[in-house]
Amino acid sequence: MPPRPPRHLAQQRRRFLRGLAAGSGALALGLPALLRAEDTGETILEEARSRFNHIRVGQRGSLRTMYFVSDEGVQYIESRVDISRPRSLDLDYSRTMMAGFLLQPAPKRVLMLGLGGGQISNYLRDRFPEVEIDAIDIDPEVVRLAQRYFDVPRDDPRYRCHVADGRLFLEEAAKKDVRWDMIILDAFRGVFVPYHLKTAEFYRACLDRLSPRGVVVANLHNATKMYPHDRNTLAAVFPQRYSFVSESGNQTTFVASADRQRVGAYELRRNAVALRERFDFDLLGLAARYYMRTDWELEAEVLHDDFKPADLQQAATRHNKTCIRDCRYSN
Repeated sequence: MPPRPPRHLAQQRRRFLRGLAAGSGALALGLPALLRAEDTGETILEEARSRFNHIRVGQRGSLRTMYFVSDEGVQYIESRVDISRPRSLDLDYSRTMMAGFLLQPAPKRVLMLGLGGGQISNYLRDRFPEVEIDAIDIDPEVVRLAQRYFDVPRDDPRYRCHVADGRLFLEEAAKKDVRWDMIILDAFRGVFVPYHLKTAEFYRACLDRLSPRGVVVANLHNATKMYPHDRNTLAAVFPQRYSFVSESGNQTTFVASADRQRVGAYELRRNAVALRERFDFDLLGLAARYYMRTDWELEAEVLHDDFKPADLQQAATRHNKTCIRDCRYSN
């Protein structure tokens, strides 16, 4: 039998499922889910609807937030910035995703799948001026609002925003043999990631676009039904894998490396010491949240594409539909 997950994770998983049943999945993830904007005390700066999302930008005090809003009126935080400290990472999970630098401390090219309000990509642009960034989002309204309200630049040759599906973008990059040192996966639509961005075939496409010591950084919710499938699917593709738990404990940043050689905890710490002046939070503390325990079911099914390679375009269209209930996979 596979090892049972730790009790606190099993409890989180049960809370998550109860939250989904009550229509408040974001609350179970530790993210504010607010049924009515007027109850939040926020000023709504703008709302927009596209064929992908209902997007709302709100502000309360110095906190400016981009939400995705479900058909039921539930708000899911997509991105947040404290405009009094615009070059800091306001959300716990975004700080934890900087763990990629502990494995690849000197990236020159970074690919971000999922722009949102540009919190992470803006941070990297500011603190790593030597890095070129490609930020991808399928929704042109998300890009427009990020540029209007979250200081995402419109014309910066080293910070390029692309309106595209992430999987299709990678396939086009393969034709040109474009590679990145770090690929950051954060293409959430509310509480779900489109299925074609979660399969072994997708992760192989990511691996193929990495430089020899490149890394993929994925944001995983460790209290969901999908978590063991995500872990096993990533493990089926990447030669080395590393886990870092968020400060709140309900999210895991998973760093998958193309490097065949394993990096030990002491090297992670050395990289943190060398880089800590580049960050405005405790990078050594992040290195200390590296863990090796098994917190998922080892027998969970590895996810594979449900379409033939020639049908990728049609499958991407199908999987990019909003999915809170009746999904291709279960949260």
